[in-house]
Amino acid sequence: MIIPSFKELKEVTDSRYELAILVSKRARKLIDGNPSLVDTDSNKPVSIAIEEIMAGKIKFGERLSDSEYEEKIAEEKENLIQEIKQKKIEDLNKEEAEEE
Repeated sequence: MIIPSFKELKEVTDSRYELAILVSKRARKLIDGNPSLVDTDSNKPVSIAIEEIMAGKIKFGERLSDSEYEEKIAEEKENLIQEIKQKKIEDLNKEEAEEE
């Protein structure tokens, strides 16, 4: 399990209670099948939730209903897919240009 220093946590929030609630809610969503928002080697939901919070993928004070949350995740996922596709196209174009 990742144990961030208090200094790192203080950059995210001053409230340990708020952090514990957010981590537990996000871990529950991960257990329920929501995809991770960070690339991680961990398979523990609590560790993944902490990594997501420390990476700024989950924000404090964001009040979202389940449907809003799902929409936001779907939108972020679609944006990432588009970025990956664009990068792949650029790489292929670069390779073709080098071959000529």
